Amino acid sequence: MMRTERECLIGLNRIPQLTPKRAKRLLERFASFQEIWGAPAGQLSAVLGSSMLGEAIASARDATAVEEEIGQAEKRGIRIVTLVDPEYPVLLRQIDDPPFALYVRGKLPVDTARAIGIVGTRRGTQYGKLVAARLASQLALKGIVVVSGLAAGIDAAAHQGTLDVGGHTVAVLGSGADVCYPKSNQILFDRVAVEGTTLSEYPLGTRPAKWTFPQRNRILAGLCRGVVVVQAPERSGSLITARLALEQGREVFAVPGNITTATSAGTNGLIRQGAKIVESIDDVLEEFPDLRSMADRAPIVEEAEEVSLGARERRVYDLIGFDPVHVDDIIARADLSPTEASHVLLLLQLEDLIAETDGGCYVRRA
Repeated sequence: MMRTERECLIGLNRIPQLTPKRAKRLLERFASFQEIWGAPAGQLSAVLGSSMLGEAIASARDATAVEEEIGQAEKRGIRIVTLVDPEYPVLLRQIDDPPFALYVRGKLPVDTARAIGIVGTRRGTQYGKLVAARLASQLALKGIVVVSGLAAGIDAAAHQGTLDVGGHTVAVLGSGADVCYPKSNQILFDRVAVEGTTLSEYPLGTRPAKWTFPQRNRILAGLCRGVVVVQAPERSGSLITARLALEQGREVFAVPGNITTATSAGTNGLIRQGAKIVESIDDVLEEFPDLRSMADRAPIVEEAEEVSLGARERRVYDLIGFDPVHVDDIIARADLSPTEASHVLLLLQLEDLIAETDGGCYVRRA
């Protein structure tokens, strides 16, 4: 027998058949979460229009499993925050279908009043990842909380850029709070959990699936005042996030991209549909006078001293942009021998100004 609304919320959140839309329908009919937990299968079936579904939800209610879930979360240092808890994010509580429970690692509470999302494709280009990291770090230095999805590519760059300047970043997971996906992000996953916040609506041990990411996107959008899409193809989860943000009354921004690249087709499409173009954080902050005022009061961070380059190094550096440039093109355009070019490229890499990519190409780091 469940005792509290909080325990009922955790228990209901563990039932896979109880999707956000179905949960919303039950909330419109029942006066409390305790009533939903204790309702006979017939009442659940009547609301949901399916006897099979009502029976499945009723039979999945398990008070013992809830107690075990709470105990396991405590052992792993994971807090379960429910809709009735004061730490539940304020903006998220206001969406049509807020999650019943959030599994949280790291800092609480999350100040959603100053949160901006940065999202994009997993296959972001070097340019896209650089833009995401730069926007994130500049926003973080102004006191903005940066929210993203901890996916590879643009999301990871946004989290990394925030952490690198000591800012607060929130990762909304498409898996359980104890499951890192993708595995290549394990170091970043652990770092965000310590220096920022990771959160998930999914019970412990939940593996990622195709449906978990679109479902979690409503949380990512719901936590933010606005969402910036950096790079996205025409069919992208980031565009789902943008659509959900619009439905929730949030601002949507997009970074313009090369019209010949697939990774920019979605963002350029958003701009055609009315999303605001983002070329700097000023384009974001001017939509939020309160955030602009806060940012104006933030301490001024001095730019790093520019590295002094010789004539040859400057000539090569100026040839390299955020799109990969092949070494043969560098040799030809800089009028250098292969030996000279190799020496200059090595010096620029040692200064951390450029990076070598696949196929003998180079890109600028900053």
